[in-house]
Amino acid sequence: MIGTLPPLKGISPYCLELVRALSKHVEIEFIGFKSLYPEFLYPGGTKVKDEGYNLPHLKNIEIRNMLTWYNPFSWIFAGLTLKGKVVHAQWWAYPLALMYLVILSIAKLRKRKVIITVHNVLPHEKSRLKNFLNRVVLFFGDYFIVHTESNREDLSRLYGIPRDRIYVIPHGILEVYPVKWVPKIEARKYLGIPEDKRVILHFGNIRNYKGLDVLIESLKLVKEEVNDVVLLIAGKPWESWGKYERLIEKNGVSDIVIKKLDFIPPSEVEFYFAASDVVVLPYKYFDSQSGVAALALTFKKPLIVTNVGGLPDMVRDEKVIAKAGNARDLAMKIVHVLKDEKILEKLSKDAEELAKNYSWDKIAERTVEVYKEVYKGEDK
Repeated sequence: MIGTLPPLKGISPYCLELVRALSKHVEIEFIGFKSLYPEFLYPGGTKVKDEGYNLPHLKNIEIRNMLTWYNPFSWIFAGLTLKGKVVHAQWWAYPLALMYLVILSIAKLRKRKVIITVHNVLPHEKSRLKNFLNRVVLFFGDYFIVHTESNREDLSRLYGIPRDRIYVIPHGILEVYPVKWVPKIEARKYLGIPEDKRVILHFGNIRNYKGLDVLIESLKLVKEEVNDVVLLIAGKPWESWGKYERLIEKNGVSDIVIKKLDFIPPSEVEFYFAASDVVVLPYKYFDSQSGVAALALTFKKPLIVTNVGGLPDMVRDEKVIAKAGNARDLAMKIVHVLKDEKILEKLSKDAEELAKNYSWDKIAERTVEVYKEVYKGEDK
């Protein structure tokens, strides 16, 4: 498998959970990174700085962190020395395209079967270059894994890949740090949040497609109906924060916005979810499943999402699915949830039940089935 593991950022929580579950069924050689890509491309740096976190012991897994973005010889060496008959590449970041091209082309020359998990069928930010790089990397795949049925349709339609070569396996729930089930009061004290407020959480890197601007605009309407509400924004801005600050001031909600504009280390993640009453994902456009939604399910948190990508799959109640880009509709959904304790309890139970559907053991079993299909193809 090619991907990232902690302390690198990238998709390390996903890869860690996946290989830990897969290792119960297969032996894994994990080819990872010493240096992911230039630091300036990733706001806040590519490595997690968290003294409270240690990589857990992983059985049945050989880890080879050998790839560096600036050394093509490390790419060539990885391709020449990988041992598995099947190469499972995690594809998510366009700066890695040339690296993947080299490794996967060598793997193909060595008669390896290549499975590519496509985390983003379409770029988060629209770009012809990124679409081209997608096409280049996907050329080397024999089989593909995506997270939703809509992803399969898009991947087949956009890149001419037969549907029977594309498998749908959902994104599992994430546990970036052992869950301690911190009480809400304790979490709010730790974060300095008033105990008597209704807390909306917007978590994760702040990027245009995630729709924080829509959420801020909706907050003005929410404030009129829910007088004890606050919005907790926790994440590193990947663009200028100025436009969001202006929106906060324009909508007169400065007094109810709490900002933690930085990368949240794994050891602190639970405090943010424990402190919240509802997690809102107001994405404007999106084509996959969300790691933040997976975290929310882990902590049994009520979710409000928009009708894009695989987000609707992460909830059970249509009344918490808002129209993308529509601040008024989003506000109505938030008010509906925050004003009724019974609805909050129901959504929490829904999250707990959905989390079982996205367990890593089930995901590992389905992934192993794909590996077996690949072996059958190889034997033929």
